[in-house]
Amino acid sequence: MLPLTVADKDAALDKIHSLLDRGFLHRHLQENSTLEEMNLTIVPYWVIPVSARTSIIATDAAAEAGSLATTAALIGVMGASMGGGRRGGFGGAPLLAGAMLGTTMAGRRNPTKTYQLDNNYNFPIVALKALTEYQPSSYQFHLDSRTIFDVSKIPKGIKILNGDVGEDAAKYQAKTLVDQLQSTKAQSEHHMIQRITTDSDVAEGELLYAPIWFARYDHKGNKMVLVLDGNSGEPINIMGV
Repeated sequence: MLPLTVADKDAALDKIHSLLDRGFLHRHLQENSTLEEMNLTIVPYWVIPVSARTSIIATDAAAEAGSLATTAALIGVMGASMGGGRRGGFGGAPLLAGAMLGTTMAGRRNPTKTYQLDNNYNFPIVALKALTEYQPSSYQFHLDSRTIFDVSKIPKGIKILNGDVGEDAAKYQAKTLVDQLQSTKAQSEHHMIQRITTDSDVAEGELLYAPIWFARYDHKGNKMVLVLDGNSGEPINIMGV
């Protein structure tokens, strides 16, 4: 289990309001939102270790820039020589210039390069089917602070949920989500990906009970739910915005 460190509702609200106004959303949502419901629950997660190795074939941006610069320089030379210095560039020999330019562009291929993206995850999978809509897409818990589950360390009145998702199903879902996350990271780092493949090794999981704050807001008629890690005080995800 992860110990509860953000135990006070006001403290949790302060963190949530900071996120809504100045944090990862970069929007002033809290000013125009009404808190409808907020509760703290102990939620079970499968923590699945996944080692992912992604191979990427993408356009080599540096080589492409050099190739474009060379082509641009050639076009400038062609324009100056064929235009005879007159305004209009290729005006003296448009057909010949067009043929030469077409040959130049056709002969230029987008240079590619192979990249590698390797990451290790302790990926959390919600172990309760009723809460799958709150499944994290990239969040990872701070596992260094976890301890052996002890119900006596959980404040009275906080509901402890029981899981109904098996480990095999959690492993399959973790692998799928890690593949998606690797693809997202690759897309953010590389230009014009032509091929991407990911190989993942999935290890035995661990059942973890984590304190989770659920805050439901109404924002101009739209419902949104912010899920906050009651151990770290960090946002896990937000739904509806």
